[in-house]
Amino acid sequence: MNQTISVIVPVYNVAQYLPQCVDSILSQDYGDLEVILIDDGSTDPSGEICDQYATRDSRVHVIHQKNGGAAAAKNAGLRIASGDYLTFADSDDYLEPGAYGFLMKTLLKTDADAVQGSFREIYRNRAEEQRISEGIMEGYDYLLRFPKDFSCALLWNKLYRRELFDGVFFEEGHKIDDEYFTFQGFLQPRRVVRTNRVIYNYRKRASSVMSSPESAERLVLDCLDSAAKRRQKILDDLPQLREPFDENYLDVIWYLSGNEGSTERTLQALKESLRDYMREKGRTFPPVYLWRGLAKLFFVPTPRLLALCKRTCKQIDLTDYFD
Repeated sequence: MNQTISVIVPVYNVAQYLPQCVDSILSQDYGDLEVILIDDGSTDPSGEICDQYATRDSRVHVIHQKNGGAAAAKNAGLRIASGDYLTFADSDDYLEPGAYGFLMKTLLKTDADAVQGSFREIYRNRAEEQRISEGIMEGYDYLLRFPKDFSCALLWNKLYRRELFDGVFFEEGHKIDDEYFTFQGFLQPRRVVRTNRVIYNYRKRASSVMSSPESAERLVLDCLDSAAKRRQKILDDLPQLREPFDENYLDVIWYLSGNEGSTERTLQALKESLRDYMREKGRTFPPVYLWRGLAKLFFVPTPRLLALCKRTCKQIDLTDYFD
């Protein structure tokens, strides 16, 4: 068996952080790596830094392409990945020492399809650990965690058997592309190991929470689209699992209705999605805790909803975020 881990790293204008990311990968105690750096049309020295690493280390492979977004970059990496194991890293983040060796050892020992680790959120002046409960999940148990545990949808806190994503690619042209991709890898019965060991450091940057009104609007619409596609996939392929994904879909609609990126367009899209859902035969009735919020979205006119949202949304303090 090919014991190589293919590490896919999309790169775009991160010269300030890229060396720490790549160094943390190449210095892992597990050395059988294929590190694929995809320079997605960077306008800073990021592309040159990628080439420098390829010159120094034969495990590094570089793709230069016109800017097409993170999904296009990751798809380019997927097309050439040759390892039997797969993982991802964002180019402004970095790995903990010994992460890949630990994940591979755990995966092989348990004959798992994937291993999920805990992670740390890194701010300018502090760090917050996001630890998960440990255990082994069988069958569809892990898939059923998706509606209630955001860490399941994260792309970079896991090591996967490559076969989970055979024929699966990221949907391009979206601000959010990881959630639906990751979800598709677990649509078959899987064995997944969860560990509370911290393996990854996620850098909190201002650009991830501060965006133009157009980008903020697109994030809301993409999140709604991802939740809808995830639910539809369940209805088509695994209707016996419908109820938790119905409830999650309604929860997403309610949550997005109060998002700071709300616009008349997003609120109208949420209203229409809720109306369409309520017309469906066999739908799950909304849980009690959502009644008030969904009723407000359903009956309150869009301009008034938008005014309420703008008045109640909290302003984010960016002083603790990286540039």
